[in-house]
Amino acid sequence: MSEPNLPQKSALVVDDGPVERIAGKAMLEELGFAVITARSGEEALVLLAERQIDLVLCDISMPGMGGLTLLETARKQPHAPPFIISTSHDDAEHAVASLRRGAYGYLTKPLRFEALRETVADVLAKHSDEQNSALRAEMLARQDALTSLMNRPEFRRRITELLPAALEHNERGALLLIKIKGLSHINHTHSRIEGNRVLQLAANALSGLVRPTDILSRFSGDMFALYLEGIAHSQVEERAIDIIDRLEKVNMVLAGDAFNLALMIGGACIHPNLELEELLNHADFALHLAREHSRNHIHIYSDADEVHKRQLSHQLNTLALVRAALDNPQRMSMHYQPIINLESGGISHYEALLRLLDENGKPCNAGELVKTCEVFGLIGRLDHAVVAACLADVQRLPQDSGVAINLSGKSIGDPALLQFIETRIADLGIDPARIIFELTETAAFYNLEEVRHFVHRIKSLGCRFALDDFGVGFSSFYYIKELAFDYLKLDGSFIVNLPRNASDQVFVRAMVEISRVFGLMVIAEWVEDEETAEMLRKFGVAYGQGYHFGKPGALAARLETGSGT
Repeated sequence: MSEPNLPQKSALVVDDGPVERIAGKAMLEELGFAVITARSGEEALVLLAERQIDLVLCDISMPGMGGLTLLETARKQPHAPPFIISTSHDDAEHAVASLRRGAYGYLTKPLRFEALRETVADVLAKHSDEQNSALRAEMLARQDALTSLMNRPEFRRRITELLPAALEHNERGALLLIKIKGLSHINHTHSRIEGNRVLQLAANALSGLVRPTDILSRFSGDMFALYLEGIAHSQVEERAIDIIDRLEKVNMVLAGDAFNLALMIGGACIHPNLELEELLNHADFALHLAREHSRNHIHIYSDADEVHKRQLSHQLNTLALVRAALDNPQRMSMHYQPIINLESGGISHYEALLRLLDENGKPCNAGELVKTCEVFGLIGRLDHAVVAACLADVQRLPQDSGVAINLSGKSIGDPALLQFIETRIADLGIDPARIIFELTETAAFYNLEEVRHFVHRIKSLGCRFALDDFGVGFSSFYYIKELAFDYLKLDGSFIVNLPRNASDQVFVRAMVEISRVFGLMVIAEWVEDEETAEMLRKFGVAYGQGYHFGKPGALAARLETGSGT
């Protein structure tokens, strides 16, 4: 079979001498080039602008525009051909000057065919290598090296170009962000090599699912971006479900074991006046909702999601307030609510309650504040600051009263907090019996072993523990026995309507009887009136807390009144 005819390469010979011009033309034609000639640099520049030239053989010295000037001017144009400079000067100075200006080769006159042939071959090979390297560099600048998919900058560029025309013509489309769940776990337990294999397999599987008009990219470490061109908005969720269903059924091998992908998808549809950044923001927020709220791990952004976005914005504002308060303790204060001995009527101790003011001077909701800090990993610093403030305040309280300090379950496993409590109590010379730590029932039971260790260490100092909000979580006395709490705080929902709710009365009586078996003292929250307080006394509840006995107040106010009111 004969080889197909390749297009003939073209060459330009530039020389003001007719003999040299004719000789150069003849030799290059012998080498297979289609050759045109020019008698000056100015004429050559016109020809280079008009025609596709593959090689230039140019004299260095000519009237008007010389060869080196022509070389510099031509190199500024796109797709400039390689130059071979010819000269009658057989010296290193002219050769070096030519090569520094960008010439690929250098020949002395009179031209010799063999020398020209070897130089042309070298020049074309070098130029081809450089062109290929430039193409590879350009490709790599647009391509993800691991998966060979389009990379994030190129994806953004393509969608930025596509969106205006699509919106102008009322075309449909959607963006999906597809995240591989658990990739960091694979990296840590197997290796990054195995994690990279998973990414490559996922990229290959995804590539097999997209249409020619779709645009697929590796968008970040464990995330792919897929633009679905022309898809109806009503079909986007169905398409996302199909992608997850088909990809999660792909059988893979991870470190010799069978493995299947687990994915989640957040999507957003294009709309008039919607720019790329907002489209990406919508898809990213949808991915957040897919992780937090969706059962099938798919969520397509809609206007209704603005409610969730406002909630997240509120959380971020709360987080900023906490950070500001941690940096400036004057923004944060502890208020103290008395806990009363129902038999004697005297103050047993106070519960410390955090008060943090927002930008309008209003107190933040304590429950939201703690939840936000837990979500964003700031609860350890907050608990540390609360403990520090309470241990400083307890020295100013009467010696016969103590302080109950609330701790988040997520701080229990922090050895630094444990060490701080031990050291601070010793440094301040505080009687440990005056300090009570409160844990919610749910927080305690999620980290049983850590809580057991924490409680043992702190109780060995002489501090005491209370189980807070009992009755709304697991309500297992097995755990109470295992953790050796001192107090059981009944959740206020069982107390607030106690005189009028027979079921709550049965529950409270039962808790009192069972608590006696375990040596626990019962504290009732949300005591709002004397009728409730009297019923609690009859049931044998030891302590009461609520507005009937006193609202939370700053320490200064407590010291001024000397009472719980």
